[in-house]
Amino acid sequence: MRRFVALLPLALIAPNTHRAPLDLVVPNDNRVAAGMVVNGTVTVRLEAKLAVWRPDVGVDTTATVQVFAEQGGEPRIPGPLIRAGEGAEIALNVRNSLDSNLVIHGLRGGAFDSDTIQLAPNAERDVRFKAPAPGTYLYWGTTTRSPIEDRPWRDSQLTGAIMVDARGVSPDTAERIFVITVLDVFLGDTIRNKKKEDIWELAINGRSWPHTERLEYPVGRPIRWRWLNGGYLPHPMHLHGFHFRVLGKGRGNRYVAYPADSQPMVVTEFMPSGSSYAMEWTPTRAGRWLMHCHMIPHITPFPERPDSVHENDRHDLARHPMAAMSGLVLGITTIASTPAAPVTVPSRGPLRLFVQQAKADSGQEMAHGYVLQRGAEPRRDSVEVPGTPLLLTRGETATITVINRLTKATTVHWHGMELESVFDGVSGWSRSGSAMAPLVAPGDSFTVAFTPPRAGTFIYHTHIDEGPQLRSGMYGAMLVLEPGQRHDPATDLTFIIGTAVVNDTIRLALNGARDASPLSLSAGTTYRLRFINIHLAEAARLSMVVDSVPVTWRSIAKDGADLPVSMQVAEPARIERIGVGETYDFELTPQRAGDILLKVETLEGVLVRTLRVR
Repeated sequence: MRRFVALLPLALIAPNTHRAPLDLVVPNDNRVAAGMVVNGTVTVRLEAKLAVWRPDVGVDTTATVQVFAEQGGEPRIPGPLIRAGEGAEIALNVRNSLDSNLVIHGLRGGAFDSDTIQLAPNAERDVRFKAPAPGTYLYWGTTTRSPIEDRPWRDSQLTGAIMVDARGVSPDTAERIFVITVLDVFLGDTIRNKKKEDIWELAINGRSWPHTERLEYPVGRPIRWRWLNGGYLPHPMHLHGFHFRVLGKGRGNRYVAYPADSQPMVVTEFMPSGSSYAMEWTPTRAGRWLMHCHMIPHITPFPERPDSVHENDRHDLARHPMAAMSGLVLGITTIASTPAAPVTVPSRGPLRLFVQQAKADSGQEMAHGYVLQRGAEPRRDSVEVPGTPLLLTRGETATITVINRLTKATTVHWHGMELESVFDGVSGWSRSGSAMAPLVAPGDSFTVAFTPPRAGTFIYHTHIDEGPQLRSGMYGAMLVLEPGQRHDPATDLTFIIGTAVVNDTIRLALNGARDASPLSLSAGTTYRLRFINIHLAEAARLSMVVDSVPVTWRSIAKDGADLPVSMQVAEPARIERIGVGETYDFELTPQRAGDILLKVETLEGVLVRTLRVR
């Protein structure tokens, strides 16, 4: 949800004394590097200035922001790309055309927080440094002296990327660089048009969905992307339909490229503020897909669009993703070189999953959830939160009919599953050939079919009106087993972090509840622990402790994919951050009798579950 921050003193907001019209920001796709190369030295002339930003094309709402530009050039969000080879000399001239003191991080090659360039208004400075190890780095400025984790104001767009290529390697011109920025301006600090500038805006390379860049790729070609988080908020970035390999990560002046045998396969990668990572994936099926942040407020219009547009059971199917999503979303189309056989949508499947809502008194929250038919059809007002676990088998086709008993339309996204696009669950966007994923209207049904290619821990959840639907319980675990393997709920334990209706109020929940009876474990027995975070907007910290000391577990999988052998290690039982949309699997073998406390910590509070070892 929107983060509200205390207003800064007006003296720190850089009041606008420029009465001349300001230039309009140009979105920067980071495909062309700034400056020039002379005798091996990369020379760039940067300027910090005020400009007008319109992240939504065709909308008259704009914001006055502080941005970087090449001197004499157009203001850009993100700032001009600086690109050099490893060890190359980088010569910068930086000019501050703002009315405030400017502090710039990341342009000295030293410590991220302390090695800075400081410029008074109208001052300029020459800086030289050598390009560090190959990787992707942020440079960013502030006129409020705020750290990057607390920089939501007009200086939040003073953000750009530095790309360092390996020595002797030609730059990969097909590789893309995406920079995330966030702006949170409200009326109290407005310096221009008070009616137009109460803005909460998230952008990828200067644009907010549905105006972000559309990407097209041929099936079978490896794709490399680099992501940088220049905003003050964290973002778990999720790719639909495919796993991707994490090639390396960075923050500040440090970037670590992973060896080939230590590159995990994931579908969601958590990005703290100021961080970066590189990824590679290969589309294997034609269709339309999304890459997006999995924190629901970061992909939801704010302020909310009118009901006539936003109510998903009334508007045009084709307009759903355009009208009900915004912010940190990329649209991707993958194209096959030869026409593929049409995808057949089954009429009915052996698994029948009912989307239900419980009765609620007037003014109270209503619980929603998924119930798998086991024998007779479930009562219409029965709800399970989390939804019934779906037990599938690697290599065997699962055919599931979703029956909607809500009063509104819905969809189901099979999170982490590699499947045909029409079954991916983004109505009006996901499509295979002429077949498009539908809104499942009240009283209607839709059948999906997919064959899991890997065993692991996955999620199924609603992918429309996520605020009211997801927060009230529309999520569940999807466990894929190896052929011949049986699921033993006594030794295979799933813990889902989410929200649920508790005492008629939406609350943080673990497996749908605030508290529960202790779980019984046996010393010497090995347990598989599956952790899923499907909260609307909260990363969580997990730990399993005895007398405040973490026990030991072994990492085995992330996002349904086995970890590389080099990463399957015994370690203290803690996860510093499990982002929304991430899953983790561990093995735990308790050694002695006693109580192990499972702690789940978010900004909303702490939940504790007791594991009683006998």
